[in-house]
Amino acid sequence: MTENLTEAKEKLLSTEYPRWRNLLSCTILVLFTTGMVSGWWYAYHTASDIECHKGMLYFSAVWLAVQWVVIGYLYRYQNIPKFAREAINLLILLGNVWFGLFIFSLQPCTQ
Repeated sequence: MTENLTEAKEKLLSTEYPRWRNLLSCTILVLFTTGMVSGWWYAYHTASDIECHKGMLYFSAVWLAVQWVVIGYLYRYQNIPKFAREAINLLILLGNVWFGLFIFSLQPCTQ
């Protein structure tokens, strides 16, 4: 029993992460986050009656920049334990889902 716990602890605290897998996961995260924000920018510039949501357009640019910084950190540094790396990836993915649900639920402006 204690051997299983020790093995699980070692796996979770492991910083061994293949370079190809790091590159692949960071590339997928960058594409996903950029796609989500690009979708909002496209909707903002092509749809009518949403000019009042210009603040959300600026917020989405900051949102994207922060995510790129975090993903860059994940790519650059190899000393991040497995549990933390996976938790950060999950938070980025879930954050983008909630961001998309919020952004695309905004109502058109009334004048």
